[in-house]
Amino acid sequence: MSSRKVLWNEPALLLDDKALVIGDLHIGLESSLSRKGVRLGSNTRRMLAHARRLVRETGAEDLIILGDLKERIGAVSAQEAREVPAFLHSIAKEVNVVIVLGNHDAGLGPLLSGFETHPPSGFLYGKHLLIHGNAKPNRSFLEQCDDVIASHWHPVINFRAGQEKVWVQAVVAKKKLLIMPSFNNLLGGVDVSRIDNKWVDLSRARVWLMDGVEVGVKHA
Repeated sequence: MSSRKVLWNEPALLLDDKALVIGDLHIGLESSLSRKGVRLGSNTRRMLAHARRLVRETGAEDLIILGDLKERIGAVSAQEAREVPAFLHSIAKEVNVVIVLGNHDAGLGPLLSGFETHPPSGFLYGKHLLIHGNAKPNRSFLEQCDDVIASHWHPVINFRAGQEKVWVQAVVAKKKLLIMPSFNNLLGGVDVSRIDNKWVDLSRARVWLMDGVEVGVKHA
């Protein structure tokens, strides 16, 4: 039976009681920040521990990563070349790993040998269409699915005290689209009112804070 369960207070969801879904790890973000003068230690071990905990708590058989495994666009940094394979091979000892490629993931091919990968336009997991979000969903899969799940936008709401990550439910081709918050806690995001995409209908979007509280959003 098709089911979808948001894990409140976590940037993750569970599909059909067996697939844990996360997105936007942006491994290597620290190297990009370093080039701008911001020095941070690697966050990859923390994300690995977080993913492992969620796998164990949910009993997931599959871990689906919705793109942007790495940060740098168009090339692979030394940090990414070390830490992307280390993350994947470590978590793969506990769960089957499936990867949807994102717009940051060019050049990762040689590092993903042995892992199931799919293009940004997505793949079907049961009746769910899983995409990254930078490209339109596969049209054939869109016709077959019950719902669509994406990451890519790192949705947030801007409050006076700062940004808060959120979950967003919108519509694409009359199907419900759930946009996930980013898994990497160091990432900023795009305010929901500023998300601009021609194939996503946000006119009646529903938005939830990480704790499950639904909030209203005024669109620009």
